[in-house]
Amino acid sequence: MQSFSEYQFGVVEIINLVILFIIIFIITYFVIPFVIKFTRSKGWIGIDIHKVEKPEVAESGGISIVIGLCFALVFMLILFPSLTNELLVIILTIIIAGVIGLIDDRKKLSSIKKIILTIITGGPIFILNFINFIDVDSPTIPILGMLRLNYIYPFVLPVIIAVTTNTVNMLEGYNGEGSGTCLIAVIFMFLSGLIWNSAQAVIYSVPFIAILLAFFLYNKYPAKVFPGDVGTITIGAMIGCIAIFGSIEVPTFCVLLGHVFNSFYVLSSIRRLLESSQIQIKQSDIIFLENGKIKASREDDAAMSLPRLLLAKGELTEPELVKNFFALSFICGQFAIIAALSMQWTLYYDNLAFLIISGIIFILICGSFSLIIYWKFPRIRGISIIMVTLLTCGIVFVWFIDWFIVQTPLNVLWSAV
Repeated sequence: MQSFSEYQFGVVEIINLVILFIIIFIITYFVIPFVIKFTRSKGWIGIDIHKVEKPEVAESGGISIVIGLCFALVFMLILFPSLTNELLVIILTIIIAGVIGLIDDRKKLSSIKKIILTIITGGPIFILNFINFIDVDSPTIPILGMLRLNYIYPFVLPVIIAVTTNTVNMLEGYNGEGSGTCLIAVIFMFLSGLIWNSAQAVIYSVPFIAILLAFFLYNKYPAKVFPGDVGTITIGAMIGCIAIFGSIEVPTFCVLLGHVFNSFYVLSSIRRLLESSQIQIKQSDIIFLENGKIKASREDDAAMSLPRLLLAKGELTEPELVKNFFALSFICGQFAIIAALSMQWTLYYDNLAFLIISGIIFILICGSFSLIIYWKFPRIRGISIIMVTLLTCGIVFVWFIDWFIVQTPLNVLWSAV
């Protein structure tokens, strides 16, 4: 990770990012209709099962996301030449993710195969970091500081990509759900990058926000296109890349907490790895009603999921349900900001006064928004409490690893070697 001062980030870079945002948004927005036409010509059609009329919608629209990212990354090679090595690795990762997603759309890979392949997607980052083509920093954890994981963390990199791709892939199924929640997530990753003073997090987030915004306009209710696995896996891979190269792993985990929460509950309730289509057939979490609303399944063996939890207090229309997802994503984004502020406080005590003032301003502004959100979306209150508990347990767990595993004589010996 490079700070803004190390990167010599100035007015020229800001102008470049603004221009890049506009260009990539336009390219992606106008590419999508051609992708829709192409996928329909190939017969890649999905049924929108959450509508009474069951309309046919173009599938695998995430091809446009891959195209948009490739254009963005090529432009960035020109505008930000000092990041060439990282950009080349990200391009390779995105292409691999897109290919795996497209194969999954057409062949419906098993869950085991998908997990293995998404781990392989992160392979280039591991290999090229191992040969020093790129340099990935160990993660910084609030309270603990930068972990001494020089020999362990490189092996975790492919796992991070696998986690982000699969969690994003699992929280998809309603118009605008996946693209909208990820758009909110990346916006908060951008803000976290500003707070954490990470040039890469900001630079990589800006064009990605443009791409997700353009796609969301076609994917929102009523959807004209579905992302397919080619879209969700690519989105997850890019989020993982921003987290790794921008050194914002903890804020990224926070913004994806809704996705992680959903994945945990689904896997723990069905007690085995199943493809999402198999879950819909055998252990569907929701029931679609003839009046166009959706309610939670009451079957004992139905999969427990975030949609089912949100619907537990009563039926909702699809747009109403998706708005609850967005509200929860906003709350998760605030967790990310708190994490970024905590990371700064952990490492830079000389800026303590500034950080305290920033924290107070953040609490006043975002706290007010949170109160409004909790008032308008009462269904997310209980889930938010569980998420806070999960974050607390996570901090304790990482502290345990840092104290009892990382700070061992063996690790000291490795460092000496």
